[in-house]
Amino acid sequence: MSTASTQRTTAPPPKAGSQAVTDNVELSNVQNGSAEPSLPLEEDIMQCARIGALEHIQKMIESGRYRANHTDPENITPLHWSAINNQYAVCKYLLDHGADVNAKGGESNATAAMWAAQRCHFYIVNLMIQYGVDLLLVDAQGYNILHLATIDGNAFLVVLLLLQNIPVDAPDPQGHTSLMWAGYKGWPACVDLLLKWGASVNAADDNGFTPLHWALVKGSRPCLEKLIEYGADRFAKTNDGKTPAECSQEMNSRGPYIRALQDQGYTSDGQPKQLPLNLSTFARDRSKISKFLYLFPFLIMIICAWIISHFSIFIGLPLSVAVGVALQWGAQWIGQQGPSDFHAIHKTPYLAGIFSGTLFYIGFDWLWLILPLTYSNYFFSNLFFAVLYGLTAYFYFLAMTEDPGYIPKLSSRNQQRDVVQELFNLWKFDEENFCIQCMIRRPLRSKHCRRCGRCVAKHDHHCPWINSCVANNNIRHFYLYIVSMWFGIIFYMQLVLGYLEALPAPADSTCNLLPPYLCTFALRDTWTITLSIWTLMQMVWISMLMVVQSIQIAKNITTYENMKRHDHTSPHGPSHLPLHNARPTTLGASPGSASLNDTAAAATRIHPATRAPDSMFTKLKKTLGIDVFFATASDASAGKIKDRGNPFSRGVIGNCKDFWCDPAPIFKRRAAGQSYLGGDVIDYYTMYDRPSILRSRGGGGMRYERVATEEGED
Repeated sequence: MSTASTQRTTAPPPKAGSQAVTDNVELSNVQNGSAEPSLPLEEDIMQCARIGALEHIQKMIESGRYRANHTDPENITPLHWSAINNQYAVCKYLLDHGADVNAKGGESNATAAMWAAQRCHFYIVNLMIQYGVDLLLVDAQGYNILHLATIDGNAFLVVLLLLQNIPVDAPDPQGHTSLMWAGYKGWPACVDLLLKWGASVNAADDNGFTPLHWALVKGSRPCLEKLIEYGADRFAKTNDGKTPAECSQEMNSRGPYIRALQDQGYTSDGQPKQLPLNLSTFARDRSKISKFLYLFPFLIMIICAWIISHFSIFIGLPLSVAVGVALQWGAQWIGQQGPSDFHAIHKTPYLAGIFSGTLFYIGFDWLWLILPLTYSNYFFSNLFFAVLYGLTAYFYFLAMTEDPGYIPKLSSRNQQRDVVQELFNLWKFDEENFCIQCMIRRPLRSKHCRRCGRCVAKHDHHCPWINSCVANNNIRHFYLYIVSMWFGIIFYMQLVLGYLEALPAPADSTCNLLPPYLCTFALRDTWTITLSIWTLMQMVWISMLMVVQSIQIAKNITTYENMKRHDHTSPHGPSHLPLHNARPTTLGASPGSASLNDTAAAATRIHPATRAPDSMFTKLKKTLGIDVFFATASDASAGKIKDRGNPFSRGVIGNCKDFWCDPAPIFKRRAAGQSYLGGDVIDYYTMYDRPSILRSRGGGGMRYERVATEEGED
């Protein structure tokens, strides 16, 4: 029988003028060995443990030929071999029959749980936790199981271990904590988890290196940003007197380090940014900067409109564009001095401010200019516009301020531990069913919104025009807002034409570009015409959005679900790997071969996939919803309007009835999480089982029933 060895060496701290630390610090996988078995399979308990031949193991132990605690000359037990090969049933049988869960073996002198941890088999680790494994045991080189899980970047295993109250800052023999390993390896999810659990951000190893020093070796910007956000000492010195800035030069990670500093409000030398007029304090105040970016478009719009209405077209138009761009650049510059999530203008309340400003000035223009001259001749048009304007404003601010469906977080670690254990029992502890950021069980149709930082029930999309998510609680209000706005713009344009006709013709109606008839209209009220053209431009994206939402309502599908089917990104990213296949198998692959379980477990590292940044045109398409419109149009052209694979659909008529006949009040906030599905009120906060559409034998009706799945099915 070949031995199982774990080769690890600890990289020396970076030295001045040295190359980047080599990857010899990386934990290599425990090898299964390649020696031919010396006994027939049915008589070799070690080989049977490796391949999961449970029936042979049962016969050998029941006959007394072997004990569950059998060891080879290197103290390796059958439990070690079954653990590293993800043979869950064999592990459980051996533990039930007296196998020592804390037995150490091999050159690494590691427990079976450590062997499993190195291969990301967190179901095996959880099983051994249930049987009382000592998580504080260390291997031959002084690494505990949290060190091993962190080095490999397995975020789900790190969550499991942290919930067992394992000391988060336990050092290895060189003084390296798990946070140092996570920063060195460049695992932002693990860095975030450890910091949330209270890991010391300024702990120092035997050479005086802090987690920030070690993170500079890999140069992962998300890791650096997170460490700086949690208060990492930017001027901490190693025993050799090296600051993080000096280490970043030696490690060729100066660029990511400077960007991380700037994103967190520091200059390139680590000092807090100082702006004139005490703008630094203002920019770092999240509440103040949000209000500023929301209200600033009101000022930009009135200035640009004033310029156009007071200068000739050749001067006013380019001047207003230049002033508008300059003012927007100024607003964006102030936003970039604030928190990192305010650095992209489309991720701030700025776009919501543009729409709110447009809505405000249209109402002002109608009330003070248009209504007095069109009241008698366009009575019903004014009445309809007033109603539609009121509905647009009401549903807009309701959709913007309403809780879109944030799934409640758990209030204690004990509750989180219970949820994790429940998911283990259901074989559903994976990315599809558990959110590491929120530490909650993820209901069906939910999604974690990175901009909101929360999991959202029945998530549709994050809309920059309302600066919030559109989801279960506000989807109907959002749809009513865009429908009211669409019809409101039509009546507004009719009233503008009537208003311009009622105005007297200007004395001088000479234009260089327009014919005389249009020139007389253009010069009568430049402010109203400019506002009308701007409003008419909004009809493009509003019309596309209304078409898309109408089709999705008829199909009972969300924008997120719709676009997920059109996602052609690389299948190697974490969100595309079949995490549900991480369930341990009864019979594993042959020794030395990889399985789907290894691939799926690797996905739980959850580090950002490498992808090119979106171009300006791509960002514009996403902001205006053009990408969703064309995706929906392509489905329609291919005859995919009827989505037969959607388990939540009960036909166009049934879906529309669910949406419009929902008993929740239209003009009030709905009960959080509740929705209408198949004629019944359901709760998307706690909906974990997929419904199955069943036709009643006695009639053509449909009903929903909870599906009882077999153990392990996703």
